[in-house]
Amino acid sequence: MTNADHTAGGGRDLARLIGEAPWHAEDLNIGDWMELGTVQVELAEVLAFAGRFDPLPIHLDEANTTFGGVIASGVHTMALFSSLASRVFLPRLAIVAGKGVDRLRMPAPVRPGSTLAGAVEITDIVMHSRRADVSYRATFVDACDRVVLSFVAITVVSRRIPAS
Repeated sequence: MTNADHTAGGGRDLARLIGEAPWHAEDLNIGDWMELGTVQVELAEVLAFAGRFDPLPIHLDEANTTFGGVIASGVHTMALFSSLASRVFLPRLAIVAGKGVDRLRMPAPVRPGSTLAGAVEITDIVMHSRRADVSYRATFVDACDRVVLSFVAITVVSRRIPAS
């Protein structure tokens, strides 16, 4: 996702509000977004992760013809996304806990050598007395702008001023 993709939606680039963190539920708006940066997918890391956590031939056998060589495990791809979100976006929230993930999709394989870019966009905010459920769409794209991972995460965020 690029800045141009988001500005049409009217949301704010949360990267411009980093100095105002931590962000409580009242500080966020539907449509607010943030680019998380990029990560390089290395063959050695794909093989090591798969060997330990997802030892299927499509993740370990470089001669496997199913995808024309090894591809990263979906769990590995999620971990790579999390490595960006946990450094850039999540620490700036007045976060209480993660609540769940909906609509998880992996429409394209992740190949060693790929560079992946992550982004988040706030899609829903449900206020409760002391906290809010903040939903955001997470997207991971490769250098050809193909989506390799998308999901909606629900995170519990503190309210700045609890409702009376």
